[in-house]
Amino acid sequence: MANTIQIVLIFAGFNYITALQLTEISVPEIADFRDPVTLSCSYNMGSHTLNSVKWYKNNQEFFRYTPLMYPSIMKFNVDGVTLAEQTFHCNKVTCSVNLAQLGPRTSGLYRCEISGDAPEFKLEWKTGNMTIAALPKHDPVINGLQPSYQIGDFVTANCSSDRSSPAASLYWYIGDEKVPPDYLQPQHETSALQNEFNLRYRTLEIRFLIDKERFGNVKQLVLKCSAKIENFPLLTRDRTISFFIGLADDVANQKLINNNWKNSASNMRVFPCTLLLIYAVGFVKSIYV
Repeated sequence: MANTIQIVLIFAGFNYITALQLTEISVPEIADFRDPVTLSCSYNMGSHTLNSVKWYKNNQEFFRYTPLMYPSIMKFNVDGVTLAEQTFHCNKVTCSVNLAQLGPRTSGLYRCEISGDAPEFKLEWKTGNMTIAALPKHDPVINGLQPSYQIGDFVTANCSSDRSSPAASLYWYIGDEKVPPDYLQPQHETSALQNEFNLRYRTLEIRFLIDKERFGNVKQLVLKCSAKIENFPLLTRDRTISFFIGLADDVANQKLINNNWKNSASNMRVFPCTLLLIYAVGFVKSIYV
């Protein structure tokens, strides 16, 4: 019985080693229409000879590699798919293609399919879904904050996202805590059409009171605005800014220090001119004495 089990295991292992396998497919989940996109798949032919590698979009073939035939590369017209010239690389272990002129119609389900040679013509395939979008290129911008506040002041600031499609959702945080809804004003949005994408630009205003109960012991407050593309957390962009909080006397002293420094700098600029004038008057008097 033991010998039988060993034989079965050895035979199963031999079949696994010699089997045709598509080991990996790389298709970006989401990509910006302005960036190059590479689709690739890797495979292990085992004891088989590679007959073909085929790429499909939504079940329509747009690329074929057949190393045993001439020509070995064939391309087919499929809506939304444009192959970049001379940027494919295929051999007995991997096959990659680059797409150009990306647009909304480039989005879809992509499949890499490999087949072995006769007589079995074994097939293996894997798929990946790709969405083409206009992604934000810059962090959100915060406007309206002062460098310092005192207890009893109102804080008012705007956070604006970069233009994108889909639009980014904006969120305000005080420290690490998401602000309550009553701190926020209604969100504003504008849009513009570019390269078949409806680029959307959002602004979200925050307003809250620096009250003694909540902020009385806080010397510096950190505000953060996050712009998030829903369902794609890795695309989140943040902007953080901080400001000083003090009692009325603290803020007044800080302003006084700043004003004194500015006045001192101004006096230093005037002082050399005064010396020059005194010297000139003395020189003129010496001539006539």
